[in-house]
Amino acid sequence: MNKGYVLNGRYEIIGRLGEGGMADVYLAKDLILKREVAVKLLRLDFRDNPQAKKRFQHEAMAATQLDNPHIVGIYDVDEVEGMQYLVMEYIDGEDLKKYIGDHFPIPYAEVVNIMEQICSAVSEAHRHHIIHRDLKPQNILVDKNGYIKITDFGISRAGTEDTMTQTRSIIGSIHYLSPEQIKGQVATEQSDIYSLGIILYELLTGKVPFTGDTAVSIAIKHSQEAIPSVRDFDPRIPQAMENVVLRATAKDPNDRYATVDQLADDLNTSLDRSRANEPRFVVPEKKSDLNEATRVMPFPPLQDQSASANDQASQRSEPAKQASKDQPPKKSTSKKKKRRRLIIAAILGLLVLLAAFVMIVTANGRTTVPVITGTTEEEASQKLQDADLQVGKVKYHSSDTVDRNRVISSNPKENTKIKKNTKVSLVVSSGPRKVRVGNYVGQNYNSVKDRLEREGFKIRKRNAPSGTFKSGRILQQDFRSGAKLNPAKHTLTFVVSTGVKQITLKDLTGMTKAQVVSYANKEEINPTFDYVYSDDQPKGRVVRQSPGANEVIQQGGNVAVWLSRGSKSSKQDTLKSFNVRITIPYFDANSDAESSSQPLTGSPSADTPSDSSGDAQATSGSSENVVFIYLKDHDHDFSTIYKQMVITKDTAVNLPFKLTKNEVGRYKVVRDGKTILRDNNVTQDSQ
Repeated sequence: MNKGYVLNGRYEIIGRLGEGGMADVYLAKDLILKREVAVKLLRLDFRDNPQAKKRFQHEAMAATQLDNPHIVGIYDVDEVEGMQYLVMEYIDGEDLKKYIGDHFPIPYAEVVNIMEQICSAVSEAHRHHIIHRDLKPQNILVDKNGYIKITDFGISRAGTEDTMTQTRSIIGSIHYLSPEQIKGQVATEQSDIYSLGIILYELLTGKVPFTGDTAVSIAIKHSQEAIPSVRDFDPRIPQAMENVVLRATAKDPNDRYATVDQLADDLNTSLDRSRANEPRFVVPEKKSDLNEATRVMPFPPLQDQSASANDQASQRSEPAKQASKDQPPKKSTSKKKKRRRLIIAAILGLLVLLAAFVMIVTANGRTTVPVITGTTEEEASQKLQDADLQVGKVKYHSSDTVDRNRVISSNPKENTKIKKNTKVSLVVSSGPRKVRVGNYVGQNYNSVKDRLEREGFKIRKRNAPSGTFKSGRILQQDFRSGAKLNPAKHTLTFVVSTGVKQITLKDLTGMTKAQVVSYANKEEINPTFDYVYSDDQPKGRVVRQSPGANEVIQQGGNVAVWLSRGSKSSKQDTLKSFNVRITIPYFDANSDAESSSQPLTGSPSADTPSDSSGDAQATSGSSENVVFIYLKDHDHDFSTIYKQMVITKDTAVNLPFKLTKNEVGRYKVVRDGKTILRDNNVTQDSQ
């Protein structure tokens, strides 16, 4: 397709981006929405191939079900003049394969950050029961800011489908394919987890673990050979990080992580000092493996008197005169044989009668409700039919533990003996209960908190001074208005105005961290903690504060508190302190062209959730930006807020870091639930 060609009267081709096995990808301009897009066009030699067309449609269906910032969005799918095409989000960057080649070696903290974004996207797909089946660096895009996007769901499959592969065929890229897929078995979530483990291996070593002259030789290595050690390649890699690779790439899917979220959680802590002495992960030995060897059973040779029942019956059926020829019996022996035959005949008759009785009772009697919990509705229906039962009423209830469209329970219960042809009612999962949340900015915090807690949400509160909203009114929320959220899995955070009330700080010297937090909560101020060596205060006690004792600050303001590390020893001489200066950009929601045309009034009576599509308007108040700063260094944990600020213009901030020579620090700045600044590779040389 030539430059300047307008596809379907809307997408003007700018140039070719790449070529694939079945499709070509072009950069184009959407003439209606005035934006750059990527157009994926089925190649000419595949346009009459129904399987190729099905793959195109499947990719569009799979991607449009998913709502995650790390998954490439599908804008349009259509066919014109026999050309089938997809219109996708355009990512200005490169694929992860090329990124690894250009940037290797990659700092470990950056590896964690990349994998965290990939896992977020894969986890979203798995929550919708979609298995990607072809995860590889070539299907992972990295934009100019290091932001990750996963693409190509063309061979993904729904978790409820049996398979999309043809008989005896393998779908997926051989270097990243799991052993069970190579064997032709159905791909599961653990298959994607295996591919993630191979991608992590490549990020750490710059190469794939298995290579060969043919695809078959590589497949055999995946199935039979242990994954090479990343620490053999680079001994500086922490054992905890290698353990993530080893567990994710275990040959048996049952030995891998149960979910992608478990992999991400384990990897996020792999650089922590608390895991420095972690032993190497070893796949647990299974009892069943010990019993699989062929063994000679110690049975003695069969004797004549232990002849089979068939042989005995055959012997008994021979004519009596033939037996008499071989060995003429005595009269007493003949009587005993007759008596034995009568007894055997009587027993056989009783058995026949008993079998007939059982058949009659079974035909008109009872049966057992089969185990159907966790099966699909269709599978449950088939099992009930096989047990001579009927499907009764089917009700749908939300569930946080049972997947969508799978059976939660039955009535009568499983393993209950009931009459045949009885109707069994089913309760089927409609998925996790989700509640639509609104725009609560300007409303009374206590009223909103009570209402949302009744829905099952956990609520967190942060304080901030404001000249716009009265004390107790919500300044900001960390979620988008109109979103549907699962109360069991979401904690909602609100920034609440404290007005402009002034407070006088007390002397915090000598307090513990818990005492400072308790005092700060009572006075509605926000403490930030730092650590210093001190000979005057024991470890964990306050050494100094800023502003100092008896100074006046606004309620909701920040107070810096320095806690003692204890006395300094020679082992701690390598710890170095330095500042990283950043400028936090201010966002004016009222003047932004993309914000909603209806400004927020901040009226406490606005109880009805807003349907405004402007994220900034829906989550921030007036002209004030509330930003959260997260920092990780020798003393600070990245999972907690280091500092909270209210800004009304671009604001420069010095971030204090304390790192040893081998430590890597990180920071990020979050506004309205979105990361606006980030650096995952802060070292002593970053000054």
